[in-house]
Amino acid sequence: MYKLNNLVNPYPNKKRVRVGRGPGSGSGKNCGYGNKGQKSRSGRGKEDWFEGGQTPIYKRLPHLKGLKNKSHKNFKEIATFNLNDIVKYYKEGEVVNLESLKEKGLIKKRVNFIKILGEGEIDFPLTFEANGFSKKAKEKIEKVNGKVTLLRWSYVESYKKCTKNKRIKNKNSFHTFSFCLV
Repeated sequence: MYKLNNLVNPYPNKKRVRVGRGPGSGSGKNCGYGNKGQKSRSGRGKEDWFEGGQTPIYKRLPHLKGLKNKSHKNFKEIATFNLNDIVKYYKEGEVVNLESLKEKGLIKKRVNFIKILGEGEIDFPLTFEANGFSKKAKEKIEKVNGKVTLLRWSYVESYKKCTKNKRIKNKNSFHTFSFCLV
């Protein structure tokens, strides 16, 4: 019976192909490189990333780090937290909101909105004040007699902070606001 440890290779050393040894060998006159052209010359070919003379991708892309687009400057950022992350940092009866998360160093200063997700278990009641909850998270919090307070996705605080906000009159005489989130 054949097994990996008793296999015998009848040709243990493969002979190298001798190119340029006449037409009968199969790789004679041109040694497998074809007749003419850049790929048949010595020092042959171009790099794999060469694009035939068109401006290459690495020159078409922006060179500097980050976006400079003004519309991306002040976008709303939502921080999401799973229940198992919150349980590590809070004790029974504490309030979980934007301010307390910032105090504990769990979110960046720029975040204005938080959403609670339901991964993990919670064993003790907490009071949650957030802008969004997943169904599982809401069920698990209420199951252990915790309180859920859903906050509005309001721009009022950030609107007051920003001096650029102005009331703009549209062509259709509707009044609109341009929001700048800080």
